[in-house]
Amino acid sequence: MRKPIRVLIVALLATVALLAAGCSRTRAVSESRQALGTAIQIDVYPKDADTEGTKIAVDRAFSAISGVEHALSPYDESSAIAKLNSDPYSPRKLPADALEVIDRVQALAVRQQFSPALFGVTNLYDFGGKGSVPATGALGVEVDTAASFHVQDDGTAAFGWTGTWAASRPAIEAIPGLDFGGASKGLAIDRAAAVLQGLPALITAGSSTYAIGSKPDGEPWRIGIEDPRAAGQVLAVVSAEGTLSVSTSGDYQTYFERDGVRYHHILDPATGMPARGLRSLAVFGRLPALDADILSTALFVMGREDALAYARAHGVGVYLVDDAGTPASFIPKDTGVTLKTEADPTR
Repeated sequence: MRKPIRVLIVALLATVALLAAGCSRTRAVSESRQALGTAIQIDVYPKDADTEGTKIAVDRAFSAISGVEHALSPYDESSAIAKLNSDPYSPRKLPADALEVIDRVQALAVRQQFSPALFGVTNLYDFGGKGSVPATGALGVEVDTAASFHVQDDGTAAFGWTGTWAASRPAIEAIPGLDFGGASKGLAIDRAAAVLQGLPALITAGSSTYAIGSKPDGEPWRIGIEDPRAAGQVLAVVSAEGTLSVSTSGDYQTYFERDGVRYHHILDPATGMPARGLRSLAVFGRLPALDADILSTALFVMGREDALAYARAHGVGVYLVDDAGTPASFIPKDTGVTLKTEADPTR
């Protein structure tokens, strides 16, 4: 059974951003397909009424998405990631897409909060089954094993500190492995956007949404952020003309409760435990979808104060709801991106 490490958080009201499709003279070419464990929708406004050409561009965009899925899926036996996971202690070359994600994590300075090496840790919880909580000893061994993942300069990667470590490793409950689910949707969106070559479009993949260009009716893109405790209720709307990226992480889609404690799928790499302190966190702004995807997870792990500090230091938009239900936000100045909330509708 498929058990993704970062299951989709339905935190965006994409329909808000698509209202112009029904009222503009230029109607969007829309298509939805299953990929990366979710329904991905692409809505593109044709130029010069070239509907057929736009349909071809949309098809190529989905092909680009499929390419990312094939490269990074831990569930496709033919993928490089699945092959590494089948023998995680033997060095193997990573695909270019995986190296790009790892490089961006490094560049964003969030290696302590974002790790693609938590596949084995996540599997200890059995989020897709009865919701088991791992024993402390097994969790500690798996966390240490995940931390041993390393990539050499030539792109070769493996788990373990030395070539002989695998022969003497302790017995563990789950085999370590890689899962790029916390970044693959963002990377796939960026690949699709590149194929569309500036055509006005909205691409939505679960918790990540990316807007390109200007809508024909002249209205800004509007993307809603959902209440993590009330499905369908919008707490805030991000608006901008031109490029806009929004990605949300939260504790409310894939989780189970045991003895009054909520266990969700966003794990702290340092402990292997679900990150505490927040219910949801959205990253937004004029940044690549890959960066927004990575940061929404990493900043969620950081917690309220550190996430807001990171946002201020790096000029990234953030809207979060802490575990007491209290929202907070940071909106970078002079970017043309706005955030309107229910509490402050004029902001």
